[in-house]
Amino acid sequence: MRQLSGMDVSFLNMETPTTFGHVSSLNIYDPTTAPGGAGLEATKEIILERMDQLAPFRRRLVEVPLGLDLPYWVEDPHFDIDFHVRHHAVPPPGTPQQLADAVARIVARPLDRSRPLWELYVIEGVDNGRLIAQLTKIHHATIDGASGALMLAAILDTDPDFRPTGDQAPWEPEEIPSDDELLRVTAREYLRRPEKLIRLGIRTTRDLAKATRSGGLRTLADLMAQPMPGPLGQIVRERLRGSAGTEVDRPPALPPTLAPRTPFNRPISPHRRFAYTTVSLERAKTVRRAFGCTFNDVVMTVCSGTLRRYLEHHQCLPAESLIAMVPVSVRTGSESEMYQNRVSALLADLATNEADPIARLRRVQQSMTSAKETLAAIPADTLQDYTQFAPPAIAARAMRMYSRLRIADRMNPPFNLVISNVPGPQQPLYSAGARLQHFYPVSTLIDGQGLNMTVQSYNGNLDFGFIACRELVPDVWVLVDMLHDAMDELVELAEAALAPLQPKPAPAKKAPTKKAPAKKAPAKKAATKKAATKRAAR
Repeated sequence: MRQLSGMDVSFLNMETPTTFGHVSSLNIYDPTTAPGGAGLEATKEIILERMDQLAPFRRRLVEVPLGLDLPYWVEDPHFDIDFHVRHHAVPPPGTPQQLADAVARIVARPLDRSRPLWELYVIEGVDNGRLIAQLTKIHHATIDGASGALMLAAILDTDPDFRPTGDQAPWEPEEIPSDDELLRVTAREYLRRPEKLIRLGIRTTRDLAKATRSGGLRTLADLMAQPMPGPLGQIVRERLRGSAGTEVDRPPALPPTLAPRTPFNRPISPHRRFAYTTVSLERAKTVRRAFGCTFNDVVMTVCSGTLRRYLEHHQCLPAESLIAMVPVSVRTGSESEMYQNRVSALLADLATNEADPIARLRRVQQSMTSAKETLAAIPADTLQDYTQFAPPAIAARAMRMYSRLRIADRMNPPFNLVISNVPGPQQPLYSAGARLQHFYPVSTLIDGQGLNMTVQSYNGNLDFGFIACRELVPDVWVLVDMLHDAMDELVELAEAALAPLQPKPAPAKKAPTKKAPAKKAPAKKAATKKAATKRAAR
């Protein structure tokens, strides 16, 4: 039995009748490399063989009575693979739009909290039956983007010849704890909370002092630590002294406090639309080389150009720039628990009110740099630790009230949408021999943000997934064409910028002419006056 972190629980608390806490991925396979590969039975066998590596697939949620404390994960004693791995099919001819419609319907249903929080759908009939799709749906309380990539590596193989053997990996189910046991554990935890909260308050004050360059906050942190007796006070005082002199003189540039309103910044329905597309990774690298920016800057600018086109198309482009929330992994590699959320976020100016693509890229680049500086100034651990003190029952009620009161209709949002970029493996992967062609992310929505744009890199491609509220963005496939237009525009400018820097090809050297053997000169005739005149004229 393991208690969830406050960050994990926040994804449970966000759920309402219209907002779901699960994230998904749409994998497209070519089964011609191995008939039966990526099919229903082969997929079940692979998962059962590797259950010892797939903790989120085994664990079910156990909530503390009355929501008095954070819930726990328990190894499910009633695990049933047939409940979780399911068959689905799209009608002929199995177009991308038909597949996307099926995905939108499946992800618009919440997961059953009485079982491990995941489902996997094997979808047949794609591209006239030539391809097989798998839609994996798993709760965000169990994984973040980075741990999701680790899970993918555990399920798939780099060896195209691997086939499941039918063996099952050993793992130990646990007994579901009683309410009395959970309440006793909660009581012990409550006794330790005041000390934890004091430590956290001092640490936060110091971090805020660094982030805001405020000497007053630093003095407050010193005063908070001074009266603390014993080892704890000594540790805090040493930490404060050790961090002196680390302030940065230049304050970071932050986006506005609130974002402008758009058609997709309204209360959402439970219904979804989905669209997907692929862009060559090499094209993004061309833009990066030309303008000296990061790969993530390119992705953000392409998304910005897409949004600008979409809002212009609907004649509702705000005068102010849109703001994106960008999830950021804060994993260090030393985590004791691999399958746990270790994620923070930053706010980025998308410069959608800038018509010039290069100027837009520069503004996005500057905004991302400043946001990263701010994120580094306040450690993510500090922010995440506060979530440990929010009673789940109160947090869940707050989210439901926010949705019920339609707050998104009454005020501007703090950001317009989430844009996420998840790095993935750059070599081919296989499921029982079937080659993985594409790995499209299918993220989640929250009330007031009816559009999400997420990209996953895989094997030389960028696979984009657009999830949207069906009522707010009914024409989600328009975004696909506009994204390609935005990428084409940047690549064209990048190639023009790189052209003068390309080394000019060396002029081709003429092959030496082989001289013919000298012939005996014929006897000269007397030159006529006319011939002599011609040679002189040359």
